Amino acid sequence: MSSRTLRIFTVLSVMLLLGMGAMQWAWLRQAYRLEDRDFDQRVRSALRAAGQRLIEFNANPNRLTLQPVERVAANYYTVLINDVINPAVLEAFLRQEFDRHDVRTNFEYGVYDCVKNRVQYGGFVCATPNCDSSTAVRYRFPQAGGQNYYFGVYFPEKRGYVLGQLGSLTLSTAVLGVVVLFFAYALWVIFRQKRLAELQADFVNTLSHEFKTPISTLLITGEALAKPDQSPEKRQTYAALLRSEIHRLKTHVDTVLQTARLPRSSEGLKRELVDVHGLLGELAESFRAEVEARGGTLTLNFNAVQPVVSADRMHLTNVFRNLADNALKYTVPAEERSAQLIFSTENHRNALLVRVKDNGIGIAEKHRKRLFDKFYRVPTGDVHDVKGFGLGLYYVKTLVEAHGGRVRVESEVGNGSTFEVKLPI
Repeated sequence: MSSRTLRIFTVLSVMLLLGMGAMQWAWLRQAYRLEDRDFDQRVRSALRAAGQRLIEFNANPNRLTLQPVERVAANYYTVLINDVINPAVLEAFLRQEFDRHDVRTNFEYGVYDCVKNRVQYGGFVCATPNCDSSTAVRYRFPQAGGQNYYFGVYFPEKRGYVLGQLGSLTLSTAVLGVVVLFFAYALWVIFRQKRLAELQADFVNTLSHEFKTPISTLLITGEALAKPDQSPEKRQTYAALLRSEIHRLKTHVDTVLQTARLPRSSEGLKRELVDVHGLLGELAESFRAEVEARGGTLTLNFNAVQPVVSADRMHLTNVFRNLADNALKYTVPAEERSAQLIFSTENHRNALLVRVKDNGIGIAEKHRKRLFDKFYRVPTGDVHDVKGFGLGLYYVKTLVEAHGGRVRVESEVGNGSTFEVKLPI
């Protein structure tokens, strides 16, 4: 599937699902409002009936008429009765009236005491199966100032109860949500596979280019050596070129094979105590000539008091070699700025921090998050002036994490990059 076709398919599918989701959401909201209104009417009727029965139970000749039921919040109601309230009798009436009006959800109630001027918690009443009133969290009934005797009823599970009354509509909404999630996951897999296919294609093209050049050189050099009229000086030159190109091919093969055999966990490492200062010192000497050839400087700032870690020496050497090699690849031209490569260390808590800093071209923010992905190379347009397969930094990240550490990068376009490796001591 071409990129254009995939984009059109994705846009149309997303628009269709968004439209279906919007319609389903609108139906669900409308149905919820209707069910909530029905719930409110049934609760009001039940509370009025319970309040009237409570007044009649008290048989007080001076009683006043029952005041309207007030809905203070979405799931909290108050009933003003202007008469003394017996909590036990109130609970019995509430149970009976809610059952008669088909309000079958758990509730809590409280009674306002005029003498003490506060709401006394009545209790939690179970109206559903498998309900445990002992685990209920007591609702703090708000006090309605300036009122006489009243009681309040709170429905802690009202939203779930109303949604449960919607039945198949709630189920269909949940099913649609699952379908959308699966579709989103499928799209993510498709785009991920497409990106991996593009990266692999780019890797194969790069691999072909990197191998084709030395192979062509070897063929031409071999043909030149086969000519009988070559002078000894030319033969030595051709032999040196052959050795150089063969070494180049070997390096490429080793890079690919090395990445294929990467240890994914600490079990594949041959650990020993490694003095990182000594390791970096040896590595710096191997890079110093190349840095100075570019008119630059190589600096060592060893500030760590404890530089010894338990690590695989070979792999750890390759980690820092890859970082240094990567720094030199992306240095600015010598006529613009002298190359600088800095190795620095310090201890942070129970870890060793190693930083490899350069003053190269830097890395844009949009590329930094994918910098350690397999086969990923920072785009350089049509110019193939930076060699590599996009495996170096992937190797670094994989090996550092296998050692129980982490690697991160700080960079700014035009101002170089700093790679920080954190290793546990």
